[in-house]
Amino acid sequence: MSTQLNSSLYASLSLDDLDIVKSVSKCLAPQLDELKGKEIVFSCDDKKMIPLDGWGLRCNPYTATTVTTIRPAKEKALVAAIDSSSVKIAETEEGSLYGIKCGIATAYAGRALMHFKIGPVLFYLSERTIQHSELDQRLARLVLMDDDLAKRLIRVRAERAVQKELASHFTNSIILIDGSLKASVFEDRLRSIGRIVESCVLRKNRMIGISKGTKLKVLDRAAAPLAKMSGPAYIEVDMIIKSLIKNTVGSNVMVKLERSSPVLRADIVGERGESLCLLLGNDPVAGGYPETLRLAHYISTFTGTEKTCLRSHVLNSYDVKELVADDIRSMLLGSISV
Repeated sequence: MSTQLNSSLYASLSLDDLDIVKSVSKCLAPQLDELKGKEIVFSCDDKKMIPLDGWGLRCNPYTATTVTTIRPAKEKALVAAIDSSSVKIAETEEGSLYGIKCGIATAYAGRALMHFKIGPVLFYLSERTIQHSELDQRLARLVLMDDDLAKRLIRVRAERAVQKELASHFTNSIILIDGSLKASVFEDRLRSIGRIVESCVLRKNRMIGISKGTKLKVLDRAAAPLAKMSGPAYIEVDMIIKSLIKNTVGSNVMVKLERSSPVLRADIVGERGESLCLLLGNDPVAGGYPETLRLAHYISTFTGTEKTCLRSHVLNSYDVKELVADDIRSMLLGSISV
């Protein structure tokens, strides 16, 4: 009886006739015929891939027609780039402990000048400690439940603090940021992006945010003409950005900093052309990316040794008791838990 039941069960689960397979294939019209004759780029581990010669201009209503070339300015100015990283160090029954590192790299007249490391600095987030963060009550609860949001909060606050200090003390300089210039819900009032921009304007500083990638495909299409350029150039995309994203600051461009470099998004506080020329004239560019931003990224990245030292520091300094723990993902998936 049992053997007959099993054989009939397996027969009913044949992949050729399984209703669930048919249902999945019909949940959305495949439209694979539309692929015929298309130019295509295959993805690699879900990473965004861009054709070397661009996508071309066909069927692209967002393509900009005005390409502005840029040349390194002879005027000398200080460039200060800021980046940061945060990691989760430990967890208690009431909250979590995180670490933050900031890197500052400077250049002047086309040469690297000096660099600084700030941190690691520890922050403990719990229901009691987060009350002093000025966060909305609902957002504060989300931060306590989501490690990614918590690390984002710490990074935003730390980077804004550094940016505000630089903007308030430097004059006629360029403050370079990894990422877009956009207000964040994690900012505090005294160090918001708006306050930083005010300080930049008062002290005649320029602020440039450079994004290594964008999730907006329309920006890649709009920047297609840059792929054909033989030198540094940019295309204005203010209309596209402002229509899709709220709380952005400054003007928006897609820019290529070297002849064979990738196209990047740049948000600029200050005259866009002059700011980019000043950046090219004072910050070494390698592989199409400012060297100061690359160095700031390396400085701010946590090493395995630093994480181990932070654990030892916490054990030796705060009278805590370490509990034996295990990785749930490894327990459930074993060797395939990559």
